[in-house]
Amino acid sequence: MARADLLKKLFSSFKQDDKDMFYAVASEIIEDEKKKNHGILADDLKLILNGNYQTKKTTMASFNTPKDRDKDMPLVEVIYPEKYFTDLIVSDDKIMQLEQIIKEFSNWDVLVSNGVFPTRRALFYGPPGCGKTLAAQALAGELGIPMLYVRFDALISSYLGETASNIRKVFDYAKQDSWLIFFDEFDAIARSRNDSTEHGEIKRVVNAFLQQIDNYKGRSLIIAATNFEESLDYAIWRRFDETLRFDMPTNEEKIKLFKMKLRKLNGPEHVIEEYLGKMEGFSHSDVEKSCQIIMKQCILEGRKLYTKHDVEYAILKQEMNVALRKTQY
Repeated sequence: MARADLLKKLFSSFKQDDKDMFYAVASEIIEDEKKKNHGILADDLKLILNGNYQTKKTTMASFNTPKDRDKDMPLVEVIYPEKYFTDLIVSDDKIMQLEQIIKEFSNWDVLVSNGVFPTRRALFYGPPGCGKTLAAQALAGELGIPMLYVRFDALISSYLGETASNIRKVFDYAKQDSWLIFFDEFDAIARSRNDSTEHGEIKRVVNAFLQQIDNYKGRSLIIAATNFEESLDYAIWRRFDETLRFDMPTNEEKIKLFKMKLRKLNGPEHVIEEYLGKMEGFSHSDVEKSCQIIMKQCILEGRKLYTKHDVEYAILKQEMNVALRKTQY
């Protein structure tokens, strides 16, 4: 995050319509971000200033990203999340935890100069569809750094030792800049080494990850997310500075999520409360899918007003999907 004095100067120059001062302060902010090792952000700001940002956005994905040797697939994907804390419907204490991570990361140099490190590794766990990925995207958006999304379909290899090699490639690549490195479905590479059902390869993979995360000194925030925290290796838990559990939404959160997702439409918001009993097993994702059903129906029929029937139809349809999902696990 840019220094407060620079931001004040930037806003003042805009208000005074002083273009020379605006460009001078903007350039100073760019240099300040470079000094913080936020190279990608600095480059983006420079391109925005010069009016060439769209070109950069379309070419960033063509980085010389590491690939799996067997499948020739990129191991990571560079993403620019446009999500923020205002997109999250979670408890206040969860927002406070996330804001603390932002505060520490944004004051990296201050903390390090005083002999302590900011939170660099956080583990998100809990039921599926409860906002773990969205929270990671919001962190990246709030910090203004790109997300380095680790692709597990490419990372996991059938060849002996290749998965461990791929993990090393990811961390070697991450040293180039400042990122939010996101390991989704984390249990795929972090399962307990004491599990008798696992073969020897998982031990090599876990050891490789532990070695890489211990040796990684880059100025990045590492976020791992899992739906199966009970299967994680004990040593993995100890490597994370923060662990955040994401739970199923409360009734109040479900109502807030409905209102947020349907804010572009008019309709009887109060009827949502009548169907809370039907949404007992709904995750955040299930509520969002219900809203998508309502929105699609209104769009296809050329309406800007949803009805009680729309709400009932969407919730009952998603309730069937939830029941079907439970029978499969």
